[in-house]
Amino acid sequence: MLAELSRGIAVLKGVWSVDSTVEADEGVNLAQMDFVVHFLSQAEKQLATGRHQSAAILAGDALEDTLRRLCAINCVIVSSKASSETMNAELASRGVYGDDMQQRLHRAASLSEKANCGLWSDFSKDDVALMLAEVRAFAAEHAAI
Repeated sequence: MLAELSRGIAVLKGVWSVDSTVEADEGVNLAQMDFVVHFLSQAEKQLATGRHQSAAILAGDALEDTLRRLCAINCVIVSSKASSETMNAELASRGVYGDDMQQRLHRAASLSEKANCGLWSDFSKDDVALMLAEVRAFAAEHAAI
């Protein structure tokens, strides 16, 4: 099931991704917002049913998409393969948000990476709940979801 979920995520990200060097039109932005909202909603459902590992993966994908969109909005050129960490560092260095936010997003991205690598014992359900709240607040503040 995890392999199917990962493939599905990859397909959705491929369909809805926007190269950050090109300004996206309004229709694509709406689709991306729906993507973030949907993935955060699914992450909350996974967390509520005791699948915090899946919730961390979904929340990490929502974070990455939000960071990619924020890069596009702020004319920050990043490659289509840039990691959340790379985008986070670049946005913070340009003053889009402060060091405190950068550190919180770093923790969220690190947790997501652990989940993607299957390091289940390195984080708890409470860690994922905190991460999910952080990603939702960040997306709401910076990407108008």
